[in-house]
Amino acid sequence: MVAEQKRKGSKWLDPNKEGQGKGRRAERYCRRCGQTVQEVRILKHSNLCEDCVRELEQKKDGVYSCQGCGKVTPQQVEENDGYCKDCCCRACGKPDPDFVQQHNFCKECLLMMETNCLKCGKEAEAQVRRNDGYCDQCAE
Repeated sequence: MVAEQKRKGSKWLDPNKEGQGKGRRAERYCRRCGQTVQEVRILKHSNLCEDCVRELEQKKDGVYSCQGCGKVTPQQVEENDGYCKDCCCRACGKPDPDFVQQHNFCKECLLMMETNCLKCGKEAEAQVRRNDGYCDQCAE
């Protein structure tokens, strides 16, 4: 398990390695507040400090963090107009955070497919057609 952790690595920068590299890696800092890696942990790929990440998760601003779930993924949020890929439908790409988190598809796409229950998400094609979108257990 320790070998897996070393290969995967941490998503946070190591404060002990600051100043050892050259160029942009010599001194890393948060792009929102300016704190350095010596003061607080900083995310590797987005250059945001731990304090800003916590604040953005609560704000759900749609610029750095997802408006639906609060996950801090600036690149995904920019590509999907304020939402991360986990809050967007897998088929059409429209954001529907509450429904997509449960079923992986938006309500419109799930109705169009006619294979999964709208309430529990169970795949039961014949039951869903017979009960207008619900399996036998949820229709009762």
